[in-house]
Amino acid sequence: MDNKPSFDRSIFIPIFIGFFSVLGICLVLIASRLTMTRGQGVTTDTATSMKYQYLATEPGVVFPTEAASPTEPPATSFPTFDLILPTSTLFGFKSPVPTISRATSVGPPFSTNTPTPSISPTVQFLNVTYDDADFKFLYTGNWASQSVADAYQKTLHVSSTIGDSVQLSFVGQKIRFTYQAGPSLGTIAIKLDGVDFSLEQAAPDTVIGGWESPVLVLSSHLVTITHISGGSINIDSIAVLDLSTPTPTLTATP
Repeated sequence: MDNKPSFDRSIFIPIFIGFFSVLGICLVLIASRLTMTRGQGVTTDTATSMKYQYLATEPGVVFPTEAASPTEPPATSFPTFDLILPTSTLFGFKSPVPTISRATSVGPPFSTNTPTPSISPTVQFLNVTYDDADFKFLYTGNWASQSVADAYQKTLHVSSTIGDSVQLSFVGQKIRFTYQAGPSLGTIAIKLDGVDFSLEQAAPDTVIGGWESPVLVLSSHLVTITHISGGSINIDSIAVLDLSTPTPTLTATP
């Protein structure tokens, strides 16, 4: 039998090859590092001296800055604008408001010689006529509006049911109640401030009739008209009269 060595020496061959490969790579890298040249920047001399600006990268640290040299150009300045505030409050600041003084020895300013008309204080109420369709009439019951050519404002309010009524409050001294009279018409009751009056609207011909109240005290009054009997009745208008001052008077004040 052949005597073979207990350790195989051929295993050292790949180890030596790997070691020398790594060593060769390191030598190549070192040689390239040594032979590498750095890029050199071109510098140009200037008339302005160099300054160093410190950067405060830590909070609360402030570095002093170098004073500007006399050769440096002046800092850029921005134009300033004058702010003219109106005579009012702006951003909480009040600007003075000019006042016009008035001399006591001279008449009121801007006075003219043009007379100014003024209404006499004796005028209290004016005459007015309320049409049957006016909102001041308060109708109760079954009333119907009809168009009539001869009526005031060409309208009438007609009631065919006994018990229908209408009210009107006014200020004046007298009222003139107008209606359309005609055959087969009924009877109405007029209550003025608690005083009762009766009026027949029946007539041989169809005409516009009227009824006037007695003279009243110049104050507020209430009139109520009620359909009490007969055929249909109607309302045309009520005129409120102010007998104290029929027309206003104007006087010129210099």
